[in-house]
Amino acid sequence: MALTLAAQLYEVSVVSGQGVGILDDVSIPVLPGEALAVCGPTGSGKSTVLRLLAGLLLPTRGVVRVKGIDLASLDYPGMRALRMKVGLAFDGGGFWSTRSVFENIALPLLYHQAKRPDLEIRVRELADELDLLDLLELPGQAVSGMARKRVILARSLVLDPELLLVDEPQHGLLPREARRLSDAIERRRKGRGMTVVYADHDGKLAPFLCERRIFLENGRIVDRLSRLLSRHDREEFDRGMPPDSLVGDAPESAT
Repeated sequence: MALTLAAQLYEVSVVSGQGVGILDDVSIPVLPGEALAVCGPTGSGKSTVLRLLAGLLLPTRGVVRVKGIDLASLDYPGMRALRMKVGLAFDGGGFWSTRSVFENIALPLLYHQAKRPDLEIRVRELADELDLLDLLELPGQAVSGMARKRVILARSLVLDPELLLVDEPQHGLLPREARRLSDAIERRRKGRGMTVVYADHDGKLAPFLCERRIFLENGRIVDRLSRLLSRHDREEFDRGMPPDSLVGDAPESAT
């Protein structure tokens, strides 16, 4: 029986507008509820993998699917609906220094027109979990770099996503702060079955949190490591699992 995947890159290549190859024939299946690390040095293509899964970039060749849906097939309403199920915690991404911490966390809820009482509850729940309650009314410019990381994570979780994409989670953090973030993500993953894909520069995070690690170099996969998979399953994953072998919903327009 074929496996149902949370997300998938299949034979994906990405070439920049200047003709520079960023990814070359990359296949990555992502299991529901797993923690997967995409590791590699700067310029290896790991952040591009996250951008593809988030629908922020389309591949030059190949297929990117989330929940069985080919992202290239989605119109604007479909992509917007899908993004309600995907959380993005990118390093420094979109932090508003001129808005309050509360507004920074609430941004996805405001975008998707959540009702004010629900918005207040969700923001305060996450602020409590990530030790941000005392900072909610502060302007972003008054918040330290380490606290900003927690704000960005809170915002990525505020819609209770099924898939969380985390870019360089430890960058610029002290070990204690990095552990606080990773613990919050792991509580959510284990408690709610959320799937997590990390981009991890130095690979230090991956051995402790991730069932599988994929190593990129110059846009190509150079190694795969797994803690939990059998040899047979690992071989299935390494073959990339073509899209037509998946179980689940056919591509549809989410509304």
